[in-house]
Amino acid sequence: MNNLPFSSIGPYSDSYTSTTVLSRMIEGIGFRFYWATEGLRQIDLDYRPCEDGRSCYENIEHISMLTDAISDAFAGRIYDFSNKRSGFEDYRKGALNNLYTILKALESNPDYSKISVRLNYNGQEVLTPFWNLINGPFSDIIYHTGQIVAFRRITGNPINQSVNVFVGQVMSQDI
Repeated sequence: MNNLPFSSIGPYSDSYTSTTVLSRMIEGIGFRFYWATEGLRQIDLDYRPCEDGRSCYENIEHISMLTDAISDAFAGRIYDFSNKRSGFEDYRKGALNNLYTILKALESNPDYSKISVRLNYNGQEVLTPFWNLINGPFSDIIYHTGQIVAFRRITGNPINQSVNVFVGQVMSQDI
């Protein structure tokens, strides 16, 4: 689990462009997900708020798959909904590394007009514009990361109190 991206967020850009804003959003998502999933125990992963609700583990699995879909869109690939990973650590690492890869892809190709979401639904390709990544997977990751934070609080394992999502850093207790 060492050397995973987003344990902190670096300095912000001096300029406001679509690329710098989206990059910072991805960094914020990665930072929140990193700390929401850091130090989870089996009891946390198994927690399910109700019988028909997703468990914490299933939310992490879902987030990993969402990052696969975003990564595939940036790479021009069709996302096929296949389960490419197994186990908590693999899903966590995959999601964080996908977000980092997406961040780097923004640096090399900031032309969003060339990015579309291509999905394979039952053998049929569905094509949607880049905009759907924002109201779809990116927003969904934020939503489900919040659920993970709430679930781990319920199981008595809140995130590290030194994590400051406002500044994107782990702060000393003295601040």
